[in-house]
Amino acid sequence: MKHFYPDYVQQFRCIAAACPDSCCQGWDVVIDEETEAAYTKVKGAFGERLRQAVITDSDGDRVFRLAEAKKCPFWGADRLCEIYKTLGEDHLCRTCALFPRLTMDYTVFTEHTLALACPEAARLILASDNALAAFDDTECDACEAYDAETMRLLLRARRRAAAILTAEQPLSERLDALTRFAREVQATLTGFTEEIEEDSILELYKTMDYIDEHNRARFIRAAEKPPGNPKDEKGLTKLALYWLYRYFLTAIDGLDLLSPVRFLTASVRLVSRLAAEDGDLTKAAQLYSKEIEQSYENMALFGLS
Repeated sequence: MKHFYPDYVQQFRCIAAACPDSCCQGWDVVIDEETEAAYTKVKGAFGERLRQAVITDSDGDRVFRLAEAKKCPFWGADRLCEIYKTLGEDHLCRTCALFPRLTMDYTVFTEHTLALACPEAARLILASDNALAAFDDTECDACEAYDAETMRLLLRARRRAAAILTAEQPLSERLDALTRFAREVQATLTGFTEEIEEDSILELYKTMDYIDEHNRARFIRAAEKPPGNPKDEKGLTKLALYWLYRYFLTAIDGLDLLSPVRFLTASVRLVSRLAAEDGDLTKAAQLYSKEIEQSYENMALFGLS
């Protein structure tokens, strides 16, 4: 098994209480079976708190019952994790222990990245130059899980897509060129393609779920804005490359390349408009990822999950 890491993955360290946001607020914390079993053995009042906090949600997952303002019940007033402080890192559930680290396992090789929803990860991703060069030499050996030649085609196409995104052209032209190229590759994969309508993207943002309902109006307002000239095309290009490497190869499963490219282009454009409001691209990207990318239901609307 070959593993590929952008340099920011090794650089990442949780900044805990210094974080301007928190992964301890706003979303469910899924408890894996092994961790829940360990919680049954914790003695005393803290052990009882752990057991009382775990419930079954509407999807059948075991999760912590969130406190006021959608906070994890073990996120302390000092903005630190009480489980970590009381029992140690080994007692964190898998969700908390791994976030924001992400693994894209393609059977014969694995690519690693970080989730933009983490502010520190977003900072590192946007501060890195050529961080994704580590993926440029990715190759696919024979594989029983999927057709290796199709994966090789996608890898070649991804390298070409990266070249399109880094060409000496305005960003809007590069995104349009990427969409045209994706249609060509889609036709090679399946013999058919389709148009990507901007109006349909706007409707997606209107129907999505939001952690903070105030962001619904903000996102829709940004999506309705006419195209402009983004100020930080270099930073937006890094975002485009990040999403390219995170999602492009998911087409190996359903041979649907248009969905990841649709998500990439729509996301870059919306984040650009969000960032124009306060001039903070990192904050806009992190907020977008937390609201959209970390939601299974929202990503399913884009054809991704």
